[in-house]
Amino acid sequence: MADIETRLLRYFVTLAEEQHFSRAALRLEISPPTLTHQIKKLERELGARLLDRKGNTHVLLTEAGVRFLERARDLLRQIEETKIVAQQAGRGEIGRIEVGFMPSATCTGLLHRVLGEFQRANPTIEINMHRMVPMDQITAIMRTDLDVGFTRGPYRYPVGIEGFEVHRQTMILALPEDHPLAQRKKLEPAMLREEQFINTGPELDVGFWGHTEAVARIGSFTPRVVKRDHDLITILTYVSMGLGVAVVPESLSTMRFPNVVYRDLAMSPLPTTSIVFAYRRNESSPSTGLLIRHMRRHALTLKAAE
Repeated sequence: MADIETRLLRYFVTLAEEQHFSRAALRLEISPPTLTHQIKKLERELGARLLDRKGNTHVLLTEAGVRFLERARDLLRQIEETKIVAQQAGRGEIGRIEVGFMPSATCTGLLHRVLGEFQRANPTIEINMHRMVPMDQITAIMRTDLDVGFTRGPYRYPVGIEGFEVHRQTMILALPEDHPLAQRKKLEPAMLREEQFINTGPELDVGFWGHTEAVARIGSFTPRVVKRDHDLITILTYVSMGLGVAVVPESLSTMRFPNVVYRDLAMSPLPTTSIVFAYRRNESSPSTGLLIRHMRRHALTLKAAE
């Protein structure tokens, strides 16, 4: 059956349903003689008689015709479904997107909101989430291991990578609950002069090193960093253990760590951090293109999304 034209299957199914050459030809928008010729061609290719002719126009299915009709309908349905799938994939409605993210993007509710909205609108697109630090996300996007990423900004993107802000938040201080300063609601930077800090690394401005330095600069001291880690969960774990304090995004205050409290910083301007949506500039995947267009509607400024 692989060599039989789809057109012949459609002709046969229509004739089997109408059981009348003239009515079937009318539905197919061809002439009755053309339909007769095509059905005979199909029977020759199969080497089986599919129809019994009753008079000049009426037909009945033979046993072979009944069995062939079932298979022909299945094949036509599969062909139509395959066509629809191909069209949907071409429009980006079917596909798979590999998404990088940071823990802070989850805590803000950003992923729940924007990706949940996208998934509801595009249920046939599979989204796979990968927790990665910012630098690793950018590298993975360049290597096409990731399609997009919710990473930290501002960021100087490598050639071929673009991004725009989708969330901005202030920084706060995480400190042990039994720390003497935990009794205060707001902390002046100078109060942290003698504290030990737990921080991310300073490499390429993708950590929070700059925020800690900003606090220390206003407080007129040099921060004493005793632990560094790229993972904010690990940083909060060190705070929980009483090893020091940490400048962290405000969204992390939703995470209930034992022996960790969060306090505002009394300084102006307040240090802020951004979450940016990063992607390849010349993205060819229709599905990823749909997500990029969706995220542009959530950009903080129109200028950032241009």
